Amino acid sequence: MKNRRVKTRVSGLAVHGLLLMAPTLAGCGSGERIEPAADVQPASSAMFRLADAPMVTIGVTGGQEEQELFEVSGAARLADGSIVVYESGAFRLQKFGPAGEHLWSRGQPGEGPGDFANFAQLLVPCASEQSIVMNDRYNQRITVLDGDGNVLRTHPFTFQGSMPYDITCAPGGRLVFSGWGRELPSEPGPYRTTADMGFADSSEVTVLREGVEAEDRLATANSAGMLTGSAPGIWSRKLRFAATDEGVWLGTGDDYEIEFLDWTGATTGTLRWEGPDLAVTQMHVDAYREAVSDSFARGLDFRARTNPGQVSSRDWQQRFERRWERDQEALPPAFPAYDRVMLGDDGVLWIEGFPRPGEPSTWFVLDEEGERVRTLTVPPGITLLDIGADWVLVTLRDEMDVEMVALYPLVEN
Repeated sequence: MKNRRVKTRVSGLAVHGLLLMAPTLAGCGSGERIEPAADVQPASSAMFRLADAPMVTIGVTGGQEEQELFEVSGAARLADGSIVVYESGAFRLQKFGPAGEHLWSRGQPGEGPGDFANFAQLLVPCASEQSIVMNDRYNQRITVLDGDGNVLRTHPFTFQGSMPYDITCAPGGRLVFSGWGRELPSEPGPYRTTADMGFADSSEVTVLREGVEAEDRLATANSAGMLTGSAPGIWSRKLRFAATDEGVWLGTGDDYEIEFLDWTGATTGTLRWEGPDLAVTQMHVDAYREAVSDSFARGLDFRARTNPGQVSSRDWQQRFERRWERDQEALPPAFPAYDRVMLGDDGVLWIEGFPRPGEPSTWFVLDEEGERVRTLTVPPGITLLDIGADWVLVTLRDEMDVEMVALYPLVEN
């Protein structure tokens, strides 16, 4: 499969320009620090931010229907500058030209060829001008479309009898995925799952590694004490991975460390770096409480504008207090060491430091010594979808709550 991304190179243990180090570097510090990760960067780190204005913006309200986006879950920039966007709320895959002009729309809810079910995913790392790969989770299949939106092929796809819990792809098209947690809770409260990982070049699955530490979850119960279900915990550690054509970057978020696995499942190296203290402090709890409170207040303001006279601040306060009573009991003692990992368009591995409440998102690239040589700060409310050497594709909402996809140049501070 020919694709947009630069093929990575392995020489010894060098992958994506990083030397996978066996020696352990200095660990995280201690104390009450809650500084964003950018505050612990070495002086040599090249600091980047989004430019003041985007090069391309997709998304309006009250305009053409195809420009009214609804719950964007993924987007990729292709080699010719065009952008593909998948909206999970609209069950719709769209392609836009380099200037943001609409080219085509495909998809609707359903089970037929080219239809999508809930939580379908655009597999960004292997999107290209020739093929666009979708993981249609609840239809349990992979759908591949060509650059004009025509369905090239589709095939059933499951892992261990169900849809994968998480999935990505290598630039060359190989699928890499994790299964559902093996553990079932016996009582309400926090617990952690383990999961198996696998890969496939089509529908034939190979297990890559078994029993990897996966997700922190919270089991809930009713008033009678009977379990009613479980969900990811607040500030949950998760199994994170990014696929290259030579193997897989794999991390659990327990500490400032990420492994590189070859296709036999063997660890061929480990990369370690320094980071801020992971302890959750009262300052973090207070900031989180304020953020939750603000979200309820914004919801009240929106409902008041759309349904005047039918909502009250009392409704908001009661709902907020119920939410906060539940949340504060589930707050963990420590943050994950990092959040998402992403293979850039140029083959570079980006890691997102886990964002503390009220702080911007910080992404970074490491050198062979585990020091950050490139750092990107993304303001709160903006979600990174795809990244290249000098650009970033994000989703955000404007002051009128209009959902947009925007392409920004990267500017060095």
